[in-house]
Amino acid sequence: MMTVEKAGYYLAIVFIAVLLCLIALSENGILDYNTLKQKEESVLDQTRMVEQENQKLENEVNTLKTDMEYIKHLAKHEHNMIEEDELVFKDKPDNKGTTP
Repeated sequence: MMTVEKAGYYLAIVFIAVLLCLIALSENGILDYNTLKQKEESVLDQTRMVEQENQKLENEVNTLKTDMEYIKHLAKHEHNMIEEDELVFKDKPDNKGTTP
């Protein structure tokens, strides 16, 4: 090989190496692409979780609109309400061992 051919060969190798570095390390390059892909997956996971929560709340709203037994259950257990014909017995707190 002649020295001009060798120089052209080495110049082509350096040029290709520089292009590969620019592709990998530049703005909007491969490294940024991978970072953005990870962020996209994170956002999609959050979106899925919110959609599931929305579906759960929508189901509960529909149940509250239509199911009277469920409404009674919530009134009794979450709001300490009773029906007309029910009696409530409460225990007195045990004051033994405490000083006034």
